[in-house]
Amino acid sequence: MKSTGVIRKIDELGRIVLPKEIRRNLGIRDGENLEIFVENDHILLKKYSKMQDYSEIVKNLANIVDNTYNFKIIITDRDKVLYSGVKSIVAGQDIGEKLIKYIHNRESVSKSSLETYTFKEESLTGYFLILPIISSIDCLGLILLYQEESSIPEYQFDLLKLLSNIIISKIDIA
Repeated sequence: MKSTGVIRKIDELGRIVLPKEIRRNLGIRDGENLEIFVENDHILLKKYSKMQDYSEIVKNLANIVDNTYNFKIIITDRDKVLYSGVKSIVAGQDIGEKLIKYIHNRESVSKSSLETYTFKEESLTGYFLILPIISSIDCLGLILLYQEESSIPEYQFDLLKLLSNIIISKIDIA
């Protein structure tokens, strides 16, 4: 464990403030959930992703779409890629600020022109349909439908909506 040199007092309600620099370095945004672990005499905090708990379901559904259609699917949680049908983008890669903004704004995107999105150091250029995965509580991530050579018909949003609804139904039931 690495010491930050920061010391904080616990207030009367048991709260502590995480310094802004640490939150920024770890990509912890306001309103995000943290998971709390206890190990020996240490308290560990970890960013919590509800989508991570359902990564196998996500992978299986995306595989079905990849094998049925001639599009590539990328599914993310709020920070990282959970599944990618694109060889250069791998699970666990950080998503770029542009995609984080779509999550934050709960924004759907249809690009009929070439667009570039960055995943960690990898950039992906092509045509995209992007749909946020919105459960009853929050925006959990994104589904990106990607095609390299030609634009994706707008009616394919229905496929993304179906995929999103299946994922949400699994998460909201649990």
